[in-house]
Amino acid sequence: MDGQNIFYHYTSINSLYNIIMSRELWLTNLKSSNDKSERYYTVNHMLKDMDEIINNSTDDNFKQYLSLLKKSFETHMPDLKNYLKKSDGYSLSLTDKKDNLSHWERYASSYSGVCIGINMDKLNVNFKDYSHFSITELEKILYSDAEILDKLSHICACFYDLFEEQIRHYNDPFQKYIEQYGFIVLVIAYNKVMNFAKNNYFADEHEFRLLFYPKTLSMKKDFLSMSRNIILPSTLKPLHDKFHSLLRMSSIEQTHFSLFKNEIRSYHKLCLADIWDSELIPEITLGAMCRQNKQELNHFLKANGLKKTKITISKIPIR
Repeated sequence: MDGQNIFYHYTSINSLYNIIMSRELWLTNLKSSNDKSERYYTVNHMLKDMDEIINNSTDDNFKQYLSLLKKSFETHMPDLKNYLKKSDGYSLSLTDKKDNLSHWERYASSYSGVCIGINMDKLNVNFKDYSHFSITELEKILYSDAEILDKLSHICACFYDLFEEQIRHYNDPFQKYIEQYGFIVLVIAYNKVMNFAKNNYFADEHEFRLLFYPKTLSMKKDFLSMSRNIILPSTLKPLHDKFHSLLRMSSIEQTHFSLFKNEIRSYHKLCLADIWDSELIPEITLGAMCRQNKQELNHFLKANGLKKTKITISKIPIR
């Protein structure tokens, strides 16, 4: 597994069975999360953070660009408030911690479930050069104010880099374009930060979140369409082609519903059929109290295209 970017999903045996049989990951609605600290980041938080980023910027062009983004966002605020309030994010929780005591207890049926290793490089959820155009997004949870500020600044900078050639020779048409459409950048930034912000009491979990955000996906489509006259064709075409190719392959746009522990919840399916093999799922660890027979699980995995997936047993002692 050397060189692989492995993240871990702790879950029940039943969920493992469903993932393998369907060759899908289910991303569930964050509004149904058991964690009451979710989604505490507000529009007012973001606007205050933008003021701080603008004030701390030493590059005049970047400072002007940020000010135009904020102005555009504030101009569209009457419409955006309701739009953002009704937006739903869908996620799968992951961690970089393998065989971790707290994760076994909280998320894997009290040590009787499994820990699934997922190779995120194989999943290819992020665009390496333009991650803000990804269909799904894999990001570390933001537990502190400093992390949130850095993330917001980074997202704005990514879009700035996309427009760099035009910004270098700042002119009225480009300024008008940012004033008219720049709010989309901050909508994307706000939704990302909002859906990755979490109370710092949970920082020990080292949670990463695989997120699908339907409303932002729609905004990204519009942004690509509107950018034809502002982004260089040599940059725009590969972005456009890869974006729509991954969208078709993932089959993620449709909303589904199912029962989750006596509760009806919505979810989106991330289809893995085209990349399904043991390189994608290189390892599965059985919890210390898991009753699953290792040999039977091995037969099951091989029968479902995971011939080289390694099965191990948790080394955490349970009293």
